[in-house]
Amino acid sequence: MTPTEKAAYADRANSLGLSLGQFFREAGAAYAHRNAEAETRSLAEAEALEAALRQLELSTSRTEQTLDLALAEVRAALGAQP
Repeated sequence: MTPTEKAAYADRANSLGLSLGQFFREAGAAYAHRNAEAETRSLAEAEALEAALRQLELSTSRTEQTLDLALAEVRAALGAQP
């Protein structure tokens, strides 16, 4: 950290009524908290995506079964015509 940066951080800490050390401790804690929230959010999003993919797989399977039945009916109908 340059002396200019340290002075800017010291000024900011002073304006908040904090020592420079306390300023950095609180900044570090806030950063860690935000990272934990982002990780939790990412995990929830991944779980939601997994659930959506399972639902899509189930829906696709049902659609394939329905199409197979319809195709069999069409073939039977065409085979019954003279």
